[in-house]
Amino acid sequence: MIQIGTIVVIISAIALIIRRVDVRLVLIVAGALLAALMGTPTKILDAFQSVMSRGDIIGPICSAMGYAYVLRFTGCDTDMVHILVRPLRRISWTLVPGGVAIGFVTNMAITSQTAAAAAVGPILVPLMIAAGYSPVAAGATVLIGCSVGGNLFNPGEPDIVAVKGATGVPVASVIDAAVVPTLLAAVIAIIALMILVHRGGHHASGVKEDTDGVAERPASFLRALLAPLPVLLLFLLQPRLNLVPAVQQIWPNGIAVSAIMIICTALVMLVTTSNWRSFGRHSSAITVEFFSGMGYAFTNVISVIVAATCFLAGLEAVGAIRQFTGLLSGSPDLATVLSPVLTWILAVISGSGTAPSVAFSQAVLPSLSLSSSLGHAIMLGVFGAIGASIGRTMSPVSAVMHFTSSLTQAAVPDLLRMVWIPMVAALLSTILYGLVFS
Repeated sequence: MIQIGTIVVIISAIALIIRRVDVRLVLIVAGALLAALMGTPTKILDAFQSVMSRGDIIGPICSAMGYAYVLRFTGCDTDMVHILVRPLRRISWTLVPGGVAIGFVTNMAITSQTAAAAAVGPILVPLMIAAGYSPVAAGATVLIGCSVGGNLFNPGEPDIVAVKGATGVPVASVIDAAVVPTLLAAVIAIIALMILVHRGGHHASGVKEDTDGVAERPASFLRALLAPLPVLLLFLLQPRLNLVPAVQQIWPNGIAVSAIMIICTALVMLVTTSNWRSFGRHSSAITVEFFSGMGYAFTNVISVIVAATCFLAGLEAVGAIRQFTGLLSGSPDLATVLSPVLTWILAVISGSGTAPSVAFSQAVLPSLSLSSSLGHAIMLGVFGAIGASIGRTMSPVSAVMHFTSSLTQAAVPDLLRMVWIPMVAALLSTILYGLVFS
């Protein structure tokens, strides 16, 4: 009876998400119903409170989004994009691979895919169209670049924070594990997209390139460097490198992500001040933006994590997580395949990459970390995050898909037809990498 009830609740939850009912409401109610089947509905309230008090989750995610708001307010993000685009203006064939790479790097600094597309799109799309590319090709370039996984290199990315919280390893170690498979998936997606664009007639090679007519404003290299600076500092200040002993004495386990974001925000205040007489007013405005970004992250990201945790508490109450984890523990190859595939499917359905990835990490990794290799558990979390990123990129209901469609005036079905082959190819590359190397 309980098993039948569990299946009915899960199927109903998926159906409601497809019908665009708020995913947070669906997950919390579904979790409560599952827990009620076992007579323990209060477990959901305990799960809700447990996440709300997790500084190791809330701090990195909210501060990272706060810094993204600061970059947008000061224009440092667009400075970075302008500098990255400059080498591509003269050679049109580089616009697809280069455009995806620019979106990828921008998504490293700005973990919101829609915000990254908003920074890249207005600069890259006119440039590509002037070079003879169709709006669909330009949109697919922006969409794949800004959504395929650059965010997984940011220490405040919820997917990375979830793996860190579930396994107990440092954030830098999780990102290290994500480097090769994420870059491999991006490269495979670029190659597939280039083939589709050029064989599908989406680039009029006979058209005279008029990229000189596309507006280009002066950009400061110093301001542009502020965008990826937190990621650079994270790698350079790893305890194992010991490049700055004084920092390691203060933070022997590595500097906190929120501390890096606050330090970088202070640097932005100094670098972007044009008139020292107005420094106080300028710094106050940046402070407001930083906390506005933190509020946005709490509303749109932390809330999803809270809801996913409530759903997981329900699954745990009925024993579903224990059974699933046991299945994965007994078959490493099956776990390697299922980790990206499950999150990919859920991301396509929901349009969210965060909820499936975080839910998978929180549900599966803690037990796997104890029952099997810790390194394998970390890789499964990474594969789940990559699968979720790929699924979001090809989801017809994702926010970044609809933003890109409105930006380029390319219909969503046309964008889907352009990106689904590159995304499936990227997913297969992740699975093959896992089977061979993990």
